[in-house]
Amino acid sequence: MKKLNKKYAELMHQAQQATGRKEAVGLIHKAAKLKTKLENYEMM
Repeated sequence: MKKLNKKYAELMHQAQQATGRKEAVGLIHKAAKLKTKLENYEMM
């Protein structure tokens, strides 16, 4: 779980530093998928 939190934070940081729109959007989508996994684990 902590590993997912760390990866989520890393992806969001990379998205903020991204230079291109497509790059940023791709990273944000990956982060959103991880956020969904985090929420599913918390529900259990």
